[in-house]
Amino acid sequence: MEPRTTHEWLYRANTSKEGLEVTRSLLENYGFIVRSAYAEGDKEQMIASVAQIAFGDVIHLYFAGAGGGVPLGAYRIVGPNNHPRPELFASGVKGALTLRTVAPGELDDHLRENKGYAPDPRLAAFCGWPVVPDEHPSPIYSPSRFPGRSTIAPYPAPPRRRRA
Repeated sequence: MEPRTTHEWLYRANTSKEGLEVTRSLLENYGFIVRSAYAEGDKEQMIASVAQIAFGDVIHLYFAGAGGGVPLGAYRIVGPNNHPRPELFASGVKGALTLRTVAPGELDDHLRENKGYAPDPRLAAFCGWPVVPDEHPSPIYSPSRFPGRSTIAPYPAPPRRRRA
């Protein structure tokens, strides 16, 4: 079996949860991208693409607001054992093991104080990806790179089938 190659993803954060500065602070101070696994607590279906992201993958993060998309950089998905602050994270989310729940303590307290983020509706805990900065250059932000209402998209996008 051949080893899996690193995949790149585009991730669009926006003002529906928190502002640009809080999002940037989570990256810089905690090495963390907030991402719920489930949209609704009573449904078993995970949010699209969340389970596909693997350790070593790179996320190009943008903050989308009224003025367009602000690039926040490229970040590599790591496990707590490869993160500078492993104590911030608890267990992996079943079905999406790169997604981690947040351990009680500093990061959990910070997320609760900012109030824009809510715990995952099914897991009743904050969750997301532990990340470290990566040197990959990020592509220019374009809303067209995110199909429909998606906040996560593969990069480069897979080819689309043409309709006859």
